[in-house]
Amino acid sequence: MTDPFLTDSAGGIRRVVPPAKRPEEVLPDLILISHGHYDHLDLKTLRRLRNTPLIITPENFSPILKGFNHVELKSFETFHFKGLKITLVPARHNRGRNILYPNTGVGGFIVQWQDFTLYFAGDTAFSEHLYISIAEKFPKIDVAILPIGGFLPFFRKFHQTPEEAVKAFKLLKARYLIPIHFGSWHIIPFCLKLEKAEERLRSYAFISGIENSIVLLKTGESITLY
Repeated sequence: MTDPFLTDSAGGIRRVVPPAKRPEEVLPDLILISHGHYDHLDLKTLRRLRNTPLIITPENFSPILKGFNHVELKSFETFHFKGLKITLVPARHNRGRNILYPNTGVGGFIVQWQDFTLYFAGDTAFSEHLYISIAEKFPKIDVAILPIGGFLPFFRKFHQTPEEAVKAFKLLKARYLIPIHFGSWHIIPFCLKLEKAEERLRSYAFISGIENSIVLLKTGESITLY
């Protein structure tokens, strides 16, 4: 599970689209948390899980995750778990959870299993250097899970646009792009419709000739790629 948020609100702001499942309905072995913002680390979700998964984060999450089974990684540090090879990679996003925890780290994750490689970017602004550095270290990425929303009205410093996600996908030379971070929650909720993230992604993917590489899932939908 990545960045769990399976309750109705984060930071006092309600979801526009309800979660596909409730915390009690899932039994993850492993949770990857890219950063500490409330819509990516929902403690209400973690407390309602019926099992005790391992939680992997960037640095400085120990004060927030007291009592949880928790491992912290530095950039490009790797952890092995049940046949998976999990590596924390950098991201361009603002650190911290709140005024009490201003130093929680930020990152994405490369997950490798046998000859399959998945890249979960978490939240990040676009950076050509960032994506090229990841592609150089991981030249065979099968699935890139990239954010495409949250950039309006003035959050481009922290969130990439759908067009930038397509550029990132091409820099990564991945096989499939699964877009995330759009359509269900926004710190300014009315911006969800203004962003038109899904429409812009479809349009730019078509223009860029990668429309067959886009796997666009609605909340609750699933697909088997391998």
